[in-house]
Amino acid sequence: MKRRLYLSSSSPRRKELLDQAGIPFDLVNAPVEETGLPNESPESFVLRMAVEKALSGFNKVPGKNVWVLGSDTIILKDGKVFGKPKHKMDAYRMLMSFSGEEHTVMTSIAIVNDGAVYSDVCQTNVFFRPISDSEFEQYWATGEAEDKAGAYGIQGQAAKFIEKIEGSYSAVMGLPLYELDKLLRESNFYSE
Repeated sequence: MKRRLYLSSSSPRRKELLDQAGIPFDLVNAPVEETGLPNESPESFVLRMAVEKALSGFNKVPGKNVWVLGSDTIILKDGKVFGKPKHKMDAYRMLMSFSGEEHTVMTSIAIVNDGAVYSDVCQTNVFFRPISDSEFEQYWATGEAEDKAGAYGIQGQAAKFIEKIEGSYSAVMGLPLYELDKLLRESNFYSE
């Protein structure tokens, strides 16, 4: 029986990365409320979000021989969590706090298969060069900042702000492919 992977996400970047990795998948629409719990650590939050997304998707997919993937990304700097910007000034605040500084991107993944949950969190340090106000304005005008954690996408025009990374490029983009492959192997996705 052919195994199916379902992506419980609306992220075009996650779809692109799965295509890049050559992993066939279907989409399942299973949004979850992304709200932190009292005293929840950033790592616990991002991991819980991936698990909740995968479980929510699993509950919507018929059949037994299915694997459902959930993922979430947050940015952490100086103990503060940065999600998606709510408006232009929020994006400005985020990008200027990264300007000339280092921050951490945390991307979690979870796979649910037949009641079992496999999960991991990938942390990548990202170093920005200084960004001017005019560069921010130009970047904001591209529209790229609006739907991304930390108000930037490493794969887009914000790449020019990134001096270097320590960790996984694909995790910063939204789906750590090495960790995904590891979890797919652990969950016997590739087995005949």
